[in-house]
Amino acid sequence: MFETLINHRWLRLIKSKEIRILIIIGLLFRLLLSLSYMNVSQFPDSSSFMVLAERMLAFNLIDYTGERSPGYPLLLFFAFGFKPLAVLYQFGIGILTSILWFKTLLNFDFSRKQSLWITLFMQSFIHVYFYETSILIETLSLFLVSIVFYFLTTNYLEEKNIKKDVFIGCVLGFLVLVKPFFAYIPFIIYGFSVLKSFKIKNFISSKIILLIFPLMAYFGWSYVNKINTGYFVSTTYFGLNISQNCVHFAEKAPDEFVTIREIYIKNREAAIAEKSDVAMSIWRAHQELIDSTGLAYFPDLSNELGRFAKATIANAPNEYWHQVFFVSWIDFWKTFICWNPEQFMIVPIGTFLEFVWQIQAPLLLLFKLLFIGLLPIYVFQYSKNKKLTVELLLYKIIFACSILQAIVTYGTNAKYSYPFEYMMIILVLMELKRYHLFFKTNNS
Repeated sequence: MFETLINHRWLRLIKSKEIRILIIIGLLFRLLLSLSYMNVSQFPDSSSFMVLAERMLAFNLIDYTGERSPGYPLLLFFAFGFKPLAVLYQFGIGILTSILWFKTLLNFDFSRKQSLWITLFMQSFIHVYFYETSILIETLSLFLVSIVFYFLTTNYLEEKNIKKDVFIGCVLGFLVLVKPFFAYIPFIIYGFSVLKSFKIKNFISSKIILLIFPLMAYFGWSYVNKINTGYFVSTTYFGLNISQNCVHFAEKAPDEFVTIREIYIKNREAAIAEKSDVAMSIWRAHQELIDSTGLAYFPDLSNELGRFAKATIANAPNEYWHQVFFVSWIDFWKTFICWNPEQFMIVPIGTFLEFVWQIQAPLLLLFKLLFIGLLPIYVFQYSKNKKLTVELLLYKIIFACSILQAIVTYGTNAKYSYPFEYMMIILVLMELKRYHLFFKTNNS
């Protein structure tokens, strides 16, 4: 029956049997889980995406307060603001992402059979499904990162193909609109392309196109925010996010910010007493800060919190860098799932999936730890042959994310690693394959 299904006349248009299998299993996997879950998960971040999407549907960005960039709300726009349709889009995006993973594995010289099983293994992690049922950016950002990484595993860096440069530049530009933080990625790729075959003329090669669209996206949206709010920032959450870094050393704030300091400390201690998420202390203090500072306009309050954060960090550099490397950076490598398990229509299935995640989360963590362990291997290989490989480029992008996100913010840092988890698994498996562990050599 399954053979008949994957060879259906519509699916026969897809020449690869393995891709047909990925599509069918991907659809069945999502359908079966949805029959029990049937819930569009929303979290504190979700509402601000909907606000911008509704503005876009009304074609009115005048006076928008700039909390979000327009990349993910554009998906909600094409779903007409109907969240279940947005989830269906994300299911489709998830299946396309699995195909990109399969093709990426082939580029790394895994056999077709190995590539299929590894892709099914990575797609089986249930947090993939639950991100797809959430009004959050993670599914879309994972898809865009997967496109970029797929092209990097071809001979793209050695090619002189302006059409590809424009396409990948546009993908990177859209990725920046989805999450402005990812603006660092095109610079690493461009720098790597220059160093790979270093010549002065390479500085002005067609690969510079990779920088143009992301810069246009970042500064263009920042200019829109400047017009609407008076602040040239990619998102007006910027100041508030930076202030989250100060949660453990808010006492070091200058007296200029005594009001913010006292409110921050009070809410932090309350969070500790309640055993709730301390990183969210500044968020729970939001209304009290408005009442005490008189800054009811959010961009003004966020800007003031940004000033508070910079002054506090300047007063406590040791505490800040300790938090960056021993808290936020470590949190990046942890696992995270976004779901509402209480929403399962069939309770035993929810209980079973909670058990599944208790198994999958440590397994995923093991892959992340092994990925970190690749650092000395890559350093040794580079020092030995001075060769800039694609694996080294991908490692640099992921490792740079782990450091930069730790510098920028504190709280839910593990979400930053989600778009890169699949590549961590692939790179670990590549090393196992290189040393003939668990994999037979692909002679095809």
